[in-house]
Formats: sequence, C-alpha cells, structure tokens
Amino acid sequence: MIVSVAAGVTLATLEELLPENSVAIRLMPNLPCLVQEGALLFARGSHAKQEDGALLRSLLHRCGLVEEGPEAWIDIHTGLSGSGVAFVYLFAEALAEGAVKMGMPSALAHSIASQTVLGAGRLLRDSGKHPAQLRSEVCTPGGTTIYGLHTLEQGGVRASTMSAVESATERARELGRKSTAGSRK
Repeated sequence: MIVSVAAGVTLATLEELLPENSVAIRLMPNLPCLVQEGALLFARGSHAKQEDGALLRSLLHRCGLVEEGPEAWIDIHTGLSGSGVAFVYLFAEALAEGAVKMGMPSALAHSIASQTVLGAGRLLRDSGKHPAQLRSEVCTPGGTTIYGLHTLEQGGVRASTMSAVESATERARELGRKSTAGSRK
C-alpha cells in the first residue's frame, strides 16, 4: 500500500506511475497532527479495498480525526483544514493584538488567545452544537459580544474566511491539474 501526502498528486497520477494493481491512498493531514489533534482525510484508489482504509485509520487514529471521502474532497479539505490552521492562527494573533492594543501585556494576551481558541474548538467539537448556536449562547442583548460580532461582520470576516477557503481549495486543484499534466509528459 502506498499512502501519498503529496499535495496535488492525484490518485490517477499515482496509479499511472506505480506498478499495475498497486494499492494507492491519497491522504491529507494537517499540522495539529503533531499534538494528536489533527484532521485527516483520505481517499482510496481504484485497487484499495475497504480493509485498506480501515488499516490506515487504525495506524493514524492517534493523530486526530481520520475521515474517508471521495478524492474531490481532498482539495476542499486542504483549503478547510490544511490551510485553515493558518487562518485560525491569524485570528488568534489578531485577538491577542487587540488585547495588547487595549493595554494587556503581549505574553498574557497571546496565552489567553491561545486558550480561547483551544477552549472554543473543544467546546464546538464536544458539544455537537452548530457554531451559530454556540455563538448565539455567548451573546446577551446589548452586551460586549454582540457589539464585537457586529464589528467583525462589518469588516467582512465571514465572507473573507469563506473566500480564503475557496482560494486555497482552488490552488490545491490547480496543483492537481499541473501534477496530472506533468505525469503525462
């Protein structure tokens, strides 16, 4: 079994380059795998069986969430989770810098921002609630959170984030097209 984490290298390319009937799986992990909190998505090639997917899950389950999907989702996963990690870091950095701007020491602000992102992520995962429901539960009429959310929405945070995932996904697809074209030369 060959497991590829090469961005943009499609299963078709792998199967073309490998010996006939080779078992190929395309896997996209993300950086939080380093702390066993990753999100991994894999797609099986035409010769890979369900048991091959089960074996891969058993080998990688300590890295975090391991899901299987169609290969077309790999590029989306790259934009959502591979690149998304950097988007979350940018948001955490901006949270901390906002606190520094208001007078909090930088080290403390970054520590609290990190814990806020960690806690919010864990609550989102473990509660099973939709993000909008959790967000609504934090807001009180006329309170600080709704004012802050209004400012974020005025700045286009939702549209910008969706566009960032879209851009990263399109770039992953472009890399795949280049990889496929290069293997046929």
